[in-house]
Amino acid sequence: MSKRNLVATFVAAALCLFAASWDTVSAQRAKDQNARGRQLYYQYCASCHGDDARGGGPVAVSLKGTVPDLHKIAKVDGKFPALRVKQIIKGEVDTPAHGTKEMPVWGRVFREAKGNSMTELNLYALTKYLEAIQEK
Repeated sequence: MSKRNLVATFVAAALCLFAASWDTVSAQRAKDQNARGRQLYYQYCASCHGDDARGGGPVAVSLKGTVPDLHKIAKVDGKFPALRVKQIIKGEVDTPAHGTKEMPVWGRVFREAKGNSMTELNLYALTKYLEAIQEK
């Protein structure tokens, strides 16, 4: 084998190892993000929407309206409306059950996402978690 072929083989092998490790890192990042989204859901949403996100949380019985099943968000338009979900979470859309736009029930936790990278990451993680639990 010539020196050129040997170098090419080495480079190809290194690229394959890099690609394999990148997939592992990406998969771990997605897993961590889903865990963070789930944690945020339990912390801020489960009291109304329930641990299973089907609308039966402990606070649901004291509310005037029916708490929606969050597994069915995508069924409305046939796809998950990520932007709209983010807007609802941030309090940018009037959702009476969540409180006023100025003070949704979870306060400023998600609303101050602009310019705050941690808040933005939390908002993204929660939205991705809600997308992941959609019924097919």
